[in-house]
Amino acid sequence: MKILGIVGSMRKGRNTETLVRRVLDGMATRNPAISTEIVYTADLDCRPCRVVCHPRFCTNDLFRCSIQDDVADVLAKMREADAVVLGSPHYFRGPPAGFHALIERLISMAFFYESAGGSRERSPLAGTPCGLVAVAQYSNPQSILEYLHDACRLLGMQPVSLSKFPYLGIGGHGNLEADDVFRPLEQAEDLAVHLLQAVCPSSP
Repeated sequence: MKILGIVGSMRKGRNTETLVRRVLDGMATRNPAISTEIVYTADLDCRPCRVVCHPRFCTNDLFRCSIQDDVADVLAKMREADAVVLGSPHYFRGPPAGFHALIERLISMAFFYESAGGSRERSPLAGTPCGLVAVAQYSNPQSILEYLHDACRLLGMQPVSLSKFPYLGIGGHGNLEADDVFRPLEQAEDLAVHLLQAVCPSSP
């Protein structure tokens, strides 16, 4: 059983990775059969969607794109995973550009195939459980959680919600250990439990 983490931050080892890794480790600790992997969009070549090429590619071929970069490799890893943890910081009123390009491409491939192609075929990511992580230094991470939630729903994935604020996933503001509003470290453990139950309903 494999859980994939995608870290959208441009800075490794910081808050986004800390929380994504905490969720993955929490799941692996509770179930030794789980293996984990983290992909860093900072290491990838993820170019923006060109849109104009869709009649020849993603309109007629589900999740096929004319742009040759690392997006196809990330998609392959997502398809193989039993669950995905998506994490992004809040940069200048939105997620980092590289991470947004990845999300934009995944959504556009699904959108044009479904709408323009009129296909009844399901997304290859349909039903995949996903956990969401958002952090911010000077602003509210809620907008990033909403962004991630919308992206997952458009891809047919199943975001796992939490029973406490901010509900859609883990939010973190500033110093993670000192954050008494979002309580991200505590919420990471909670998300690990909920995501594990979504993947293995028989888990305690």
